[in-house]
Parts: sequence; structure tokens; C-alpha cells
Amino acid sequence: MPKVIDEAIIFRTVVEMLVSHGYEGSTTKEIADIAGVNEATLFRKYSSKAVLFEKAINQQLADTPLNKLVYTGELEADLIAIVNAYIKTNEMYGEIIPTLLAELPRHPDLKGAFDTPWGNIQVILKIIQEYQAQGTLKQESPLTSLNALIGPMMTSQMFRRANLGLPFSDIDAREQVNSFLHGRKP
Repeated sequence: MPKVIDEAIIFRTVVEMLVSHGYEGSTTKEIADIAGVNEATLFRKYSSKAVLFEKAINQQLADTPLNKLVYTGELEADLIAIVNAYIKTNEMYGEIIPTLLAELPRHPDLKGAFDTPWGNIQVILKIIQEYQAQGTLKQESPLTSLNALIGPMMTSQMFRRANLGLPFSDIDAREQVNSFLHGRKP
């Protein structure tokens, strides 16, 4: 009787390896060893490293706080929900979104692995566009607005990951949204 493959372990391992070692540094041999399967089994089941990563990342990120965002009509509450969802998703899966964004230019075969995160981003962009249409948010590219909202968190993550010993406090969602809505005026 063939051994049952626990995809949850494989997929979790793939995401952890990507975040800690990057795509190039994540070997299918090490993933197989950690997941307790034969490396050949991974290739029989997924056909390639890129397909394995695509399935793993999209499956793992399908049920995250970022995937549950909805427009409510309450601007500040929706923006806080976006910031909290981004923080929680990264707590659950390491810095998966900035890691993917950093890896994609070097490894275009990972493009399919960004399908679920891109879907999440599109929902956020639609929420932003709705508030822009109402006149409650500045008219600009929704992607520019999103960058202004979550960009500081991504930058903090990159500095932390660089292990420079810089003092960073945790991001407070309400404070982040307040800064986004009111700029940096004292």
C-alpha cells in the first residue's frame, strides 16, 4: 500500500523554506526530508519545483486574514482591517508576501505562486477604489494608496530581516492608519 502523503506538511515546509532560504536556497531534497517523503515522490506528484511552490503557496495563503477582507463602508475600520490582515498573514507565514515580491524578478517561474496573494491585493485595491469613488480617499492610483498604507510595514520587515540591530517596535494598526489618513503632520 502506498504511503499517504501529507500535503499540509509539504506545503508548510515549502513556505517556511522559501521565507528562510529563498527559492534558490530551498531544495526539493530538503523539503522532502523534512516532510518525510522521497524527493522523487515530490516530482511525481508536482512535476517540478516551480509547480510544487505554486501549489503550496497558493494553498497555504488561501485561508489567511488577507483572504477575508470585505468592504464595509467604514473607512477607518476597513483600513485597520487591511493592516491587521497583512500583519496576521505575515505572522502566520513569515514574510511570505515581501519574500515572493523579492523572488519573482529573479525566478519568473514563481509567477503562478503569486495568484492567491494577487487576488487578495485586488480585493484591497477594490476597497480603496470604492472609498476613492466616494471622495473619502485621495484620488490616486489605488496601488499607490496601498503602497502608502502597507509599505512602511514591508520596509520594517526588510530592515528586521537584515539583522542590523535597528530598534523597531511592533506596528500598531490604528496608528498606521492614522498616519496614512493624516500624513506625518504633528
